[in-house]
Amino acid sequence: MIDDEEITKHKIMTKKRFSLAVEQVVAQHNNVSYIDAAVMVIEKRGMDYTNLKRLLSDSLKAKIENEAAELRLIKTKTGNKLPI
Repeated sequence: MIDDEEITKHKIMTKKRFSLAVEQVVAQHNNVSYIDAAVMVIEKRGMDYTNLKRLLSDSLKAKIENEAAELRLIKTKTGNKLPI
């Protein structure tokens, strides 16, 4: 799982630290999505889920939106997409 010491060694969680922690979880585990990795980091830190919005960097937000669109959790505003 996640190295607890790596995630909890910093008292303040910034966007950069959060993004690095999520990317590290995704890199270490093959079948973990960005959504699940973000939840894992939030739970390991003992943080409230309402803090997630301010911790998401633009690139991480785009990756999570892409995953959610593929899972049909959100509607996309783009036109029709050909299956490739």
